Amino acid sequence: MRRKAAFVLCLVLAYCRIAGAQPTADGIGIDRQPFTKRAAWLAQLKVLKEDTSKVNLLLKIGGIYYWNDSKGSLDSAVTIGRSAAALSKSLKYTKGYTDAYNLTCNAFTKKRDLESAKALLKDVYGEMYVRLLLVLSEYYINHKDASPEELRKALPYLELANKQSIRQRSRKWMTESSIAQAKYHFRLSEMTAGKNCFYRVIKYYKQIGDKEQQAHWWQELARYIPDSDSTYATEVYSINKAKALFQELGNMEEVATCIWMEGYYHWQHDKPELAEKLYLLELQTLRTAKLDKEVTASCQRLSGLYEKQRNYDKAMHYALLGLKNLQTLNDSSQYSSIYLALGNIHRSMGNYPESIRYYKLVYATSPVHRVWTYNLLRLLIDAQIKSGHPDEGLNFLQKFIKERDTPQTSVNRQLLAFAFGNCYSAMKRYAEAENYYLEMIRLNKDVEYAQRSNSGKMEPVAGAEAFLTIGQFYANTGKFEHAARYLKLALASESLTPTFERDTRHMLFKADSAAGNLMAAIQNYQRFKFLSDSIENNTKSKEVSILKANFKAAQKEKDIRLLTKEAALHKEKLELAARTEKYAYAGFAVLLCVLGLLYNSYRIKQSKNRQLMEQQKTISIKNASLIQLVTEKEWLLREVHHRVKNNLQIVISLLNSQSAYLKEEVAVNAIVESRHRIQAMSMLHQRIYQSEDLTSIGMSSYIHELVSYLNSSFNTGKRIIFNIHVEKIELDLSQAVPIGLILNEAITNSLKYAFPGGREGEVRVSFIKATEDDILLSIADDGMGLPSAFDVDAVETFGFRLMKGLAEDLEGSLQVHSECGTTLQVLFPHRILQAASAPDPVATDSIS
Repeated sequence: MRRKAAFVLCLVLAYCRIAGAQPTADGIGIDRQPFTKRAAWLAQLKVLKEDTSKVNLLLKIGGIYYWNDSKGSLDSAVTIGRSAAALSKSLKYTKGYTDAYNLTCNAFTKKRDLESAKALLKDVYGEMYVRLLLVLSEYYINHKDASPEELRKALPYLELANKQSIRQRSRKWMTESSIAQAKYHFRLSEMTAGKNCFYRVIKYYKQIGDKEQQAHWWQELARYIPDSDSTYATEVYSINKAKALFQELGNMEEVATCIWMEGYYHWQHDKPELAEKLYLLELQTLRTAKLDKEVTASCQRLSGLYEKQRNYDKAMHYALLGLKNLQTLNDSSQYSSIYLALGNIHRSMGNYPESIRYYKLVYATSPVHRVWTYNLLRLLIDAQIKSGHPDEGLNFLQKFIKERDTPQTSVNRQLLAFAFGNCYSAMKRYAEAENYYLEMIRLNKDVEYAQRSNSGKMEPVAGAEAFLTIGQFYANTGKFEHAARYLKLALASESLTPTFERDTRHMLFKADSAAGNLMAAIQNYQRFKFLSDSIENNTKSKEVSILKANFKAAQKEKDIRLLTKEAALHKEKLELAARTEKYAYAGFAVLLCVLGLLYNSYRIKQSKNRQLMEQQKTISIKNASLIQLVTEKEWLLREVHHRVKNNLQIVISLLNSQSAYLKEEVAVNAIVESRHRIQAMSMLHQRIYQSEDLTSIGMSSYIHELVSYLNSSFNTGKRIIFNIHVEKIELDLSQAVPIGLILNEAITNSLKYAFPGGREGEVRVSFIKATEDDILLSIADDGMGLPSAFDVDAVETFGFRLMKGLAEDLEGSLQVHSECGTTLQVLFPHRILQAASAPDPVATDSIS
């Protein structure tokens, strides 16, 4: 308690100091430096004088150690940071001093030595004080295994950083504080609050006309918002806004970055055709702009895309093209990434010795990488086991552990346990394998939570793969009872894929057969055969699609060759005609009269053409005027929705202010309920003015956002689970507003009355097409239900009267049932005329 009080006092005293020194223009991160430069820079350090250039070199070397996860590297980074700070202080070199403290603070937080990091606050002030506060806040925000309670420990640092940056009148650090708050909200799944932090920053730079900063923060919004079905539209919209601004500025490198980011989002949401088109466009853009250093990364992305599509010829072509580009540029910094791509291709083709060679080249050219290190380890060990050398894989693992610190995240610890278990199992050392597999299962829950809270590029084994792995191990060692238990957990996992289910069913068939459960064995075998045939058919379909695409490409090349030959033949014919023309002059005299007549006809035709062109010009001017009027009308309509949303937010703020002066619980509750209703309408207007289509609203993402808002407003934690089943339906505003208000009333009633005394429960929200012309909205809970004598037509409470009135406005019917909880249903006709398109998939989600 004393330590906590002392820390709070330290923060308050530091906040109260008079700022005005230690300004800093840099961010809170540490620049990644090439590991290969370490030896040369250390030698250079010995001969440098005690001046600012030595400080800068120390900071570069510190960056190398900071990004290296070898044992003792972070301690070296701290020592170098302190040396750079001491030298900068003696030289009165402010930038060196602030960068040195930033390096030291980052190294302490990466070591999880938070007390030492906090102690640095007493030596800094001004903008540097804000900088270190944000470093400390990101310690919690970026910690992948942090629980919501741990994440909220970042809030005091964020609030203090925001106040201090405002006091300093530092626009840079007001911006950095807002972005850090956005990351904090995103980690807590508070998407609306996080996006609003970004929108405030973008709005400021739009007001001052800074397009470069607008583009940068639109791009960062797309980069940082967690990827999901509900945020997919925001990602694509934001990256396109950034791309348009970068194009206006002529920054083609960032335009290319935006193109591949958009392609990646489409790839993540099962749209490979769009992803391929955008990746190829990125490569073309880079070549046109002569950005040769970026070409290799673009080739690697294309190679990875084709490798996942099992189009190995194209995958190998682009990987080798990227390698050739590096050799032309004599650039060794990107060799590790292209070697990884080549290793993955050979592994997918079953050429394990060659894949092992490339994977080891990755470690040789880039010993540590924040994403690759443990994922690559998993791939390398798997290839060594499949090539029949598990002992070599075990030796590599043991050497790897000796040279590096223990992994900090549960994801990496589980990957290590998985790799060790696989090696020992392949070597038939079953007791040691079992210990590591059990460790993998013990880490399972932590890894699953970390993956739900983060949108990183890790490929964990948590969930179905972990349970299937240990289940196969027990089945292969004859412990069928243990195997069945874990295999059933694999079937119940959220990460279950058709391939995992197929393998799990096959193992369960063996386990049930050994246990004498013949009926269960037969059922599992039938399901296994069905999945095997289905996966095989899908694989064949994909292979046929690839063959068709290759055939079309070959056909196009053939057509081009034919056209080239035809062009040459045509040229020969023209030359022959030219020679013949020399002998035809004598016949022209006979045609002079005819030419005269033709000339007169030509003059008449020209006159008519001029008249037609003048008429066309007049029509074009009128069309341009009409287009301008339509554009202005859309802009005015968007501005109306924007102002309506702003006015609704003002009303909400007024209600919040009013509730602070109310003491009667009934009045406060009425204010809160009114606030929720207005927020439901505000979200709709916000969606309209932010979308390209001003006539309709996508209800899938809106309902997810509204439910998330109500869930966080009532602070139910994990006590109440929301199951949402929403088809992708669009409504106009006249129908969307009543639906939003009905949802608000029904969910609020469930959260307030259905689960008294802290009971746990479930609320189910469904929004589907009941028929071709009708839509059904259903809100149900498994709470205590309504009284037996409850009659919805006789109830005169404001909430029920409002819902009945809104249902009538929709020309629909309202029904309430109370069986095993309460169910409210609204059936109403759909007024929007839908354009002909492919049916939308059903979006299903769960919020707890």
